[in-house]
Amino acid sequence: MVISDYGEESQLEQAMLKDLLIELLPYGGSYRGGLSNHLPMVLAALDELGASEAELRLFAARRGHLEAVPDDGRDIADTAGWLGERASEGAWRRRLAWERERGEWQALWLSRVRQVLAAPASASFHGAIRLAYALRSEAEAEVDAALAYALSHWQPLALPGRASAPRSLAEVLRDWRDHPLSSPDDGKLIMDDIERALALPELPDRLPPGLLAGAREQRRIARQLFLARRSFDMLHLMTGWEAVLSLARGHGLGDAPDSAALQMQAALLGMYIYNGCPDLSGRLAGSQADIGEIAAMARAQPDDHSVKLALSCLRLAELDDDEAWLALAADVAAHGWRGRAAV
Repeated sequence: MVISDYGEESQLEQAMLKDLLIELLPYGGSYRGGLSNHLPMVLAALDELGASEAELRLFAARRGHLEAVPDDGRDIADTAGWLGERASEGAWRRRLAWERERGEWQALWLSRVRQVLAAPASASFHGAIRLAYALRSEAEAEVDAALAYALSHWQPLALPGRASAPRSLAEVLRDWRDHPLSSPDDGKLIMDDIERALALPELPDRLPPGLLAGAREQRRIARQLFLARRSFDMLHLMTGWEAVLSLARGHGLGDAPDSAALQMQAALLGMYIYNGCPDLSGRLAGSQADIGEIAAMARAQPDDHSVKLALSCLRLAELDDDEAWLALAADVAAHGWRGRAAV
């Protein structure tokens, strides 16, 4: 669990969580043409929030929609050309297991984490998100399944900026708010929406190249955009940011490397356009709920995205030392990710 007061209960149930994650290994990281398999992630999230064995087993039973992991039976001796090839997911799993058997896995681990962080929006952020959860669960087979999914779905975003006038990220967003760009067509997946927004022909001349804001400032702006629109894509950007920061901190970095922040900035820009370039001045009132109450409310949410977002906000409150994330965690835990207006 993210909350230390619950640590003893989580330790007692850790073996059970690992058993449930092992039961889910036959299933692939996605289903129905690209929708992500959330079940391993939400089980880990519920465990971190202090869920009981009964709660975890009840949720683990929701697997009828999942599909078998794709594996074309290819030779695993050479991984050249596998990166970003979705059909390679099963082969990556076999390769990673083979590397563990030969004692080679650890030597390649850091380079592969950097690879995941170089394209954190891949699979609509779920590659990085699942990997972060898997590492905290300490289940080796699930770590390999998550890494295989991230590598086989690896897909960096385009960086189209070429405007010559220097501007900060906040200045760019204010300009787009006052003079919005055209709205792209809807895509099937979150990644499709981002890419269509970044491909707008007028965008390059209205966006300076390079990193326009640091990682912490980007997370603050992402939170403001979520509050302005409560959109499904923004939910994933925030859970993606928590995963990126968790992976970075877990490997000795103070924050996301610039390459990851640049990709997350591109995702934020695409989502800002897709969501109509709204005003970002809204704020959320503080909450009197304590962390234990927030965790209990989050576990009771019927929607797995609300569970994951509440936990991500709790973790960001801790990782960024920012109480605004705690207020959002309380709001999501109490009312779901759509907020008070949700029916």
